[in-house]
Amino acid sequence: MTENGIREDLLPEAARELDAMASVAEEAAERILTAVEKIDELREGMPEAVSEAVGEAIIEIFEACGFQDLTGQRVGRIHKTLDGVADRVEAVMAHTGHGHGGASSEAKRNRDKHPENVEESGSEPFSEEGLLNGPQLPSDAKTQEEIDALMDQLNK
Repeated sequence: MTENGIREDLLPEAARELDAMASVAEEAAERILTAVEKIDELREGMPEAVSEAVGEAIIEIFEACGFQDLTGQRVGRIHKTLDGVADRVEAVMAHTGHGHGGASSEAKRNRDKHPENVEESGSEPFSEEGLLNGPQLPSDAKTQEEIDALMDQLNK
């Protein structure tokens, strides 16, 4: 595949698929939250013990819906990775004399239109240095016990 094929076809298509995935996750989260709000309204007529149990389940559902925000953040990170891959392919192609040395204007426009690639000022590339840990893979995340211990330390 040529540099143009990678920059103009393959990577933009991968980005569109990621965006579609994030959109579906967002829509699903909105539907879940709307349904849970309806269930929460129905708690009023329930016996107290049942209402409390349903309330606890509602809280768990709300917490689990954090997947949507993490999905968006991870999609942004993958977009940045794809851009880095495209830049490296372009550099290799240019170095070997098979590329045209610059990203196509369409590819640059596609990259620049994603908010995760540009700070709010619109002028400087986004930096992850200001983020602590961001979304983590489950194997890298803190356990609930570790978080509880940290909170206990902070409350002393």
